[in-house]
Amino acid sequence: MAILLYVTPQEVTQNTVLGGNIDRDKYTFCIESVQDMVIEPLLGTELKDKIDTDLGSDSLSGLYLELFTDYIKPITRFEAAAQYLEIAPYHVDNGGVYKHAPQNSETVDTDEVQNLANLYHARADTYVQRFNKWICKNPLTEYKTYQDEVNAIKIQRSGGWYLPDEIDYEQKYRDLEL
Repeated sequence: MAILLYVTPQEVTQNTVLGGNIDRDKYTFCIESVQDMVIEPLLGTELKDKIDTDLGSDSLSGLYLELFTDYIKPITRFEAAAQYLEIAPYHVDNGGVYKHAPQNSETVDTDEVQNLANLYHARADTYVQRFNKWICKNPLTEYKTYQDEVNAIKIQRSGGWYLPDEIDYEQKYRDLEL
């Protein structure tokens, strides 16, 4: 069964520093990874499943379409680019793990690559923060901050991006109304 991608590889290359001539197989798995490791914990399983179902049947509309277009797609796009940038210098094949260095080029320092990846992590984080404000104003019945295996309040990952363990969403909502 084909995996439903929230963004196409072309959307990633058109909106990030990734070049259009990169083999899509080298970063498509990053899009899938973001959907599983970032988007599902952010939305919770029920809301992600609802979006997947509606997206798959081409019936995504209303607040769900707004959520998908304005928040899920940008987070997925920028986070996938960041993940790929962190691993792009490395290649693994039967000969082992190596760095590819084309002729007439200069290998970029690891810190420079990490700085570039952090730029895209920060862009994704901006949309996560906007999502948090949006979900307070637009409560969706499928959005629950805690479900069986996913805790939408506690989202952490490496790369310098962290959301605190506890967020008082009621207070945030009141602050937004002021």
